[in-house]
Amino acid sequence: MYFGLILDVEDKKIRTLREQLKNKVSDGDIRKIMKSYEQIGDIIILTIPKEYQELKDFIGKSFYDSFGCQAVLEKGSVSGEFRVPYYKKIIGGGFVTIHKENGILYKIDLSKVMFSSGNIAERIRMGQISLPDEIIIDMFSGIGYFTLPLSKYGKSKVWALEKNPDSYNLLLENIYLNKVVDRVTPINTDCLDFNPNFKADRIIMGYFSDDEKFLLKALDMIKDGGTIHYHNTMPEKSEPTFKKNIEKILFNKGKTLEPLYYRKIKKYSPGVWHVVFDFKVY
Repeated sequence: MYFGLILDVEDKKIRTLREQLKNKVSDGDIRKIMKSYEQIGDIIILTIPKEYQELKDFIGKSFYDSFGCQAVLEKGSVSGEFRVPYYKKIIGGGFVTIHKENGILYKIDLSKVMFSSGNIAERIRMGQISLPDEIIIDMFSGIGYFTLPLSKYGKSKVWALEKNPDSYNLLLENIYLNKVVDRVTPINTDCLDFNPNFKADRIIMGYFSDDEKFLLKALDMIKDGGTIHYHNTMPEKSEPTFKKNIEKILFNKGKTLEPLYYRKIKKYSPGVWHVVFDFKVY
């Protein structure tokens, strides 16, 4: 009954939105706009087709009124080492929100950090892969994208490394919000400068880089038989050699790998995929 009530409320919002949009937008383009919007907490993010840029304020207000949200933003570019997003505010106030996903609370400041809804399956999977009290190093923790499910549901001990001060401050808040203070050790550092006096059971590598120095660092910190979760971008034409290139890096370090899991998570750009490859290291 409660689930049905939630669906009814959502359907009412969608119906109200469609009614407002159809005054100025064609049915086909309404579907296009509806397909591209994203909701993070109580903020709506829109990708508005070029031909409707002059109606941006109208479209934004239609979402704002229909959803009763805090703000409506237009999606822009991502730049820099810390992948800082640029969103243009259409209507409303504030970029800070709390997004609830899979029972986890993520406090986010969209003027400073990214949050990709397309990675939800991977965040959920991270809550299912580890054993209680495993020692895990999250080399690029961000605001806790993977650290939080690993510590909350996996009951693992996570060393959460984050170089960006803005992301790190949000990580600290999210650790408290999710009551995992006793299982997460946050450190505001470049992962390359982290030199633990232990070897990890599992290492998470959620940052995209073609520089092999990060994988080499992970190999120095993983125990024999430990697991690395390696994320990167991959041009479709490079897929046949993707795993072989990683095997070559390990071979040069006197190590071998055992493949465990491989998946294309989502399209990153035309012809390029965000992929994850899990493997044991020996």
